[in-house]
Amino acid sequence: MLDIRDHPDAPPVEELRNFTLIPVARETIQSRLDGGERLEETNLREAREDVYVELEPDPTARGPRDDIGTALYRLVQLFGTPQMPGFEAGSDVSDRGDTTFKYLFRLQSTGDVEERTLPEEWLVTVFDWHVELGVGLAAWSGDEVDPEAYGDDVALVSLALATNVVSEPVECEYEDKWY
Repeated sequence: MLDIRDHPDAPPVEELRNFTLIPVARETIQSRLDGGERLEETNLREAREDVYVELEPDPTARGPRDDIGTALYRLVQLFGTPQMPGFEAGSDVSDRGDTTFKYLFRLQSTGDVEERTLPEEWLVTVFDWHVELGVGLAAWSGDEVDPEAYGDDVALVSLALATNVVSEPVECEYEDKWY
């Protein structure tokens, strides 16, 4: 099993520039849920045995780190608070299991992606999973798309892009520090 950053079929960082994560509006999510649709997800951390995402296992260690709290901080700085219903800050958490935050993104290809078989766009969830980074492929039940049917290219691009987003420091408002 390899960290996504070391997987031979994962896209290099330069290729990740050809993709954009676009948060799905909370109103759109709520409207689809209210319309009776379900968000079908395939958790790539559970579905794949060849790849994982390495975050710092000890968030209390001194120095630079990439723990799940830092990942959430960076996601909030870039995209705002999680927009999935039931995962917003301040909501009742009594029925939550392993996941305490979740984002739904539309992942869109914005440039030339060599030698990969990819749709123009697909849905990705980013969440905490067992206090680690979780990444899932998703689809609405009404769209007749099976997230499990996506190939390796979609899974590896999704994992690599989400990992890169939460691993790269963002500029803080406070004293213009990078964290």
